Amino acid sequence: MNKLSITDLDLKGKRVFIRVDFNVPIKDARVEDDSRIRG
Repeated sequence: MNKLSITDLDLKGKRVFIRVDFNVPIKDARVEDDSRIRG
């Protein structure tokens, strides 16, 4: 079974909710390393 990509879906004119979990290290309420977000 193949996984769908967001580009495989017909989303024109539709509202989409996307939940992400970047799991990045945080220190003093700031992101220490944003390489997972940028990558």
